[in-house]
Amino acid sequence: MLEVDVAHGGETWDAARGKIESAVDKAIYYGHAGVKIIHGHGSSTGQSVIGPRAIVLMKDLAARTGGTFAQDRNNPGAHVIWFN
Repeated sequence: MLEVDVAHGGETWDAARGKIESAVDKAIYYGHAGVKIIHGHGSSTGQSVIGPRAIVLMKDLAARTGGTFAQDRNNPGAHVIWFN
């Protein structure tokens, strides 16, 4: 499982989107079972800036790559794309 944090390094949405797309490409290329994107859920500010956009993007990427999109079981601020 490839794991990438796109929310806790001060990323803008454009930077986060690039990291997500790159992580999906890398996970597929190297044969990872999936990619976990930690996008945050706004626990420190009460509002997630990247999370909602990341979820929409990840759903689209899962559909385009034949993967399955799911909430991470242990982290409300992360989602996973599983590759079949």
